[in-house]
Amino acid sequence: MIKKTIVSIITSAACFLSIAQESGSYASIFTPSQNPLSTRGLNSIYSAEVLGEGRLSFTLSSAWYMQKKSFIHAPNDGADIITGTLSSGFGVSSYFDIYLALSGYGISGYSRDKDNGGIGTFRGGIQGRLPLPEDLPFFLGARVSILGGTSSNQINDNRSDGFNYFETRTGYDFEAIVMQTIRFGDEGMCVKLHLNEGSVVTLQDEKDHLLLLGMGLQFDPHKAITIGLEVNSRTSLSDADFTKDPLMITPLLQFHTPVNMDFAIGGNIALSKDRDTDRALEPFRFFAGISASFDMLATKRRIAHERHVKDSLDRENERKQRELAESKNIELQARADSIASKAKADSLQLVQQREQERLRADSIAAKAKTDSIQLVEATKKLEEEKSKRTDAEKQLLSTGLLLLDAVYFESGKSSISINSEPYLMIISKMLLKYPKLLIEVSGHTDNVGSMSMNMTLSKARAEAVKYFLIQSSPELSSRITARGYGSSRPKANNSYAEGRKVNRRVELQVLNKEVLLEYNK
Repeated sequence: MIKKTIVSIITSAACFLSIAQESGSYASIFTPSQNPLSTRGLNSIYSAEVLGEGRLSFTLSSAWYMQKKSFIHAPNDGADIITGTLSSGFGVSSYFDIYLALSGYGISGYSRDKDNGGIGTFRGGIQGRLPLPEDLPFFLGARVSILGGTSSNQINDNRSDGFNYFETRTGYDFEAIVMQTIRFGDEGMCVKLHLNEGSVVTLQDEKDHLLLLGMGLQFDPHKAITIGLEVNSRTSLSDADFTKDPLMITPLLQFHTPVNMDFAIGGNIALSKDRDTDRALEPFRFFAGISASFDMLATKRRIAHERHVKDSLDRENERKQRELAESKNIELQARADSIASKAKADSLQLVQQREQERLRADSIAAKAKTDSIQLVEATKKLEEEKSKRTDAEKQLLSTGLLLLDAVYFESGKSSISINSEPYLMIISKMLLKYPKLLIEVSGHTDNVGSMSMNMTLSKARAEAVKYFLIQSSPELSSRITARGYGSSRPKANNSYAEGRKVNRRVELQVLNKEVLLEYNK
């Protein structure tokens, strides 16, 4: 029977691989799942992280161990036992998962159980985490489960495998676990510490409540490899004795592929004995698993949204390019007319210039007398001019930076609101007063959406403001540029709505700040 069970598990794994390969066409754009068993975490230690909205995961795992009378209190020496578990999880939201698991077993050389194999137990429940700020390296979550099965499937009523591999003591148990995960490092090289505290309560028979304690250390030296080490302890809440009750150390190794498939191998090592006999636990157990995850909803929705935004921006840019080209043609024609008028007035200007030179010579003597008076008057006039400067002029000339706080756009677009046009016309006329300034229009966004989309949107909005300023004052065309920075230069915390509002902005920045000294004399 155990051979049939092994063949069945291998066949299921092959089918599972084929499903993963067929679905990998769009799932592969995501970082591979870092944790097997579909609920994240290590082998039996859970992570406070969740799968993510729209992500569906499957895991197929199997374990083997042999009973030896020299090690455990076993009725049959040399009995082979194999277990298999198929589990699945689905991310309902960014903070909430549901999961379901079904276990089976096969036995060879075990005469006390009339069945050679069958269904062991099932598990179903929910998991969630607190909506802490995304930049915190700490996650806090909880999970609750209903466990079902029969105690007769636990191999000699849970004595030979005191660590309770089928995870149920009666037909119906309730499990609750609180989880904490602390992350050190980034995705390139990351260390995670997982802590679990929980309890199992029977819903059918009068049995003691179990206390579950666990700790796991997860090291990701590379995006394709995870090295794990975990410690698990289970004891009675009413009669706890950690020196005698089951204690397991589990080293394991995981391999991750670019198509969201993971492979895991490892083993359990028993470090403590049973209370009644020093042969109550098998000393080791080997296991292997394969898991895959698919983004069933979020990928298609996100791609469709980004494509819609990109198409809108492309159409807007094409329209502005056409209008800018027409504006340049008009400007060229105006320059040609100006040259003709200038040639016509050259002769008159020459006569006027000679007359001015004569008058200038006559005034040199008079000018010498009035230099001191003119200096005083010039100083007074300069001070009066400075006092007439607007707040916007003062800010630009003193800091080299001006926030265009009265410029508004439609959500997700670069079209300037008609209410912003009078303000921008005032800004364009103001810039004409300082012809030596070189200005950059800088566009910024918050961190909502992808980096590429935010970069494109910020660039388009900066170009829109530049285009309007040049259209209002064509003389600015040689002194003004535009650049988008996306979400790379936030001024406030993007974790809050008020901070994201501050970060969505357009600014004027002086590129040649040395000229500001001249205007601030």
